[in-house]
Amino acid sequence: MIKKFQITALRNAEHLQFVTDADKLFDTHKAENSLLEPIYGEFSRLRREEEVAMAIEVSNAKIREKNAAEHYRDRLHGKLFSHVKTILYDENDPLFDAAQQVMRVIKETGNPTRLSENAESAMLTTLGNKLEPYREDLTAIGAAVHLDKLLEANRNFMRLEAECRDIVSTRLQTGGPSTTTVRKRVDPLYRLITDTINVHIGVNGETSYAQLVADLNTLIARYDVLLSARLSRKKEAEKKETEKKETEKKEG
Repeated sequence: MIKKFQITALRNAEHLQFVTDADKLFDTHKAENSLLEPIYGEFSRLRREEEVAMAIEVSNAKIREKNAAEHYRDRLHGKLFSHVKTILYDENDPLFDAAQQVMRVIKETGNPTRLSENAESAMLTTLGNKLEPYREDLTAIGAAVHLDKLLEANRNFMRLEAECRDIVSTRLQTGGPSTTTVRKRVDPLYRLITDTINVHIGVNGETSYAQLVADLNTLIARYDVLLSARLSRKKEAEKKETEKKETEKKEG
């Protein structure tokens, strides 16, 4: 018999992997059963739908990462500008001339933070190219490290922006419901399949389902270990938090 499994307790990525593995087993050990055949087909379709939904969730996270990267490079540009400007407050500073050279290039290039994302990327790249001949001045005034960090942040943003563009394009082509919505349809279908097989086994024995049952129970056991370990960590954390509160209460 197929063991009962708390599929609803899985996190989204775990759930998709379990459903994918289960779908492969259902297909590999498909027994002649006119009742199960259409259900297997629907399960496979929903598995593909869940893959699309998960891809959309990943894209949303990637977009948030891209937005954070844009904000970070803006801050780094401000840091470079402020560092050079601080030196220029003192005309007697021995680094004044070097800082003036660097500031001239920064101002001539313009303020990239007022531009669109792609225009800002291009301007920061241009700024790096224009400042490269002044590498010695940059190093002397301690600004080289700030410029290098800014340029690396700009390259990182451009990489994320390209990834987001590809993901959004795919999302527009595929569409589809949320992962939560798909899971609400997948889980009952999984239980229907396993319950139907168990009923069939109860009536006719395990002959035609023996290998499927063995492989699926092995898969379930692997995820049971994962869920048990997570539950143990949660209980341990709750125990420590309770003990901490009791200690604080006694000391207070």
